[in-house]
Amino acid sequence: MANESSVPVDVAIVGGGPAGISAGLELSKLSTLNVALFERDEELGGIPRSCHIFFGMRDRKRMYTGPAYARELEGVIRKTSVQIHTGTTVLNIVPGGPGEAHRLDVLSPKGLKSYESRFILLATGCFESSRQARRIPGTRPAGIFTTGTLQQLVNLRHLRPGKRALIFGSEHVALSSILTLRRAGVSIIGMVEEYPELQTYTYPADAMRRFFGFPIYKETSLRTILGNERVEGVELVSRKGEKVFRLDCDMVIITGKFRPESSLIDNTPIEFDSSTSGPTVSMDLMVSVPNIYAAGNVLRGADMHDLCALEGKIAARNIIRNWKCNGAGVGQPIFIRAERPIRYIVPQRISPSKIRKRLFYKLFPWPAIQVERTLKNPAIEAWSGNKKIWGGSFRRLIANNRYPLPVEKFDWRRVDSEQGVTLRIKPAKP
Repeated sequence: MANESSVPVDVAIVGGGPAGISAGLELSKLSTLNVALFERDEELGGIPRSCHIFFGMRDRKRMYTGPAYARELEGVIRKTSVQIHTGTTVLNIVPGGPGEAHRLDVLSPKGLKSYESRFILLATGCFESSRQARRIPGTRPAGIFTTGTLQQLVNLRHLRPGKRALIFGSEHVALSSILTLRRAGVSIIGMVEEYPELQTYTYPADAMRRFFGFPIYKETSLRTILGNERVEGVELVSRKGEKVFRLDCDMVIITGKFRPESSLIDNTPIEFDSSTSGPTVSMDLMVSVPNIYAAGNVLRGADMHDLCALEGKIAARNIIRNWKCNGAGVGQPIFIRAERPIRYIVPQRISPSKIRKRLFYKLFPWPAIQVERTLKNPAIEAWSGNKKIWGGSFRRLIANNRYPLPVEKFDWRRVDSEQGVTLRIKPAKP
């Protein structure tokens, strides 16, 4: 039962980035819904507020800079009936029982308040793994940043945080670090990647390397960070011959290895996926607890902003459909899991009756997989027990990209619903 001292709403959105705002815009079209959006920062827009260009193509149908895109989203959502609560932190959620509302305990400058909501949408985004999480040894001097911190210092506070920087990691976000550093007038002494292949698109990375004049060290690890009060340099280890060498710098940018901001599902009945570090979801983006949904980077870590926005929109449509049909089910879904080096499969629960042939699956890859490192000529197989139900080959899978999984081609008649489906990568023959 709802607490008399709590504030009732129909839908509570946790997170004011592209996924949360897009969901709010879609939900606001149904005038009978009482929707509240909670964002812990003082401004809406999420990570794009401090980023560069190439925002908005798939969701807003035009190109923006990151700050302009964030302002656009905030402008349109504030014109709707959605209640916006910025500078507000959702401390925890307490799922209700069957037929009961869910509770959110929320802290704002006005104090602690509870909300009761029939539906919750988790759109809390993600964060980069810190130096501590990566267990990088060395002293703890000033000058060690994640990409997000770097972007805030340069793009929001207009500071020059150093003179010479080393970039550790080669995911897509590393390219953004390059642009941010050069915008601040910081020279780049190199980019370090532990694997033989870059974890982003080769041509843009190579073009930036040539244009800005820095080397890329592949198959190289960061042995230690040097310096006491300020970073003075790094020691790197090349796996080719175990060569140890030093580079002098006053900044180290730790990029990538994003993890979902999923702490709200801790100590709740919501099922956790250890491969994504986020909640598991069905094809309608509902988590394992009825009437709680999730969209965007809380499901997988960093992904393209406009894909997250479209995902928020889809989640909102499913909430509206659930609202109108009062939670009518579609049968027991089949659980699908992935083995390394496949990093994840989202959604993790597939309902064969909901599978449709997709005409534009490359524009919005769903369901989709991601690999943990760039792979050449891999073959993917889907198994249910000892039965192979699908197989396909790829020329190249780039790390940190979504790749559509053609579930419509699976032989679902041979699937054991109790054993589910397992995805494996079998390296193709040279």
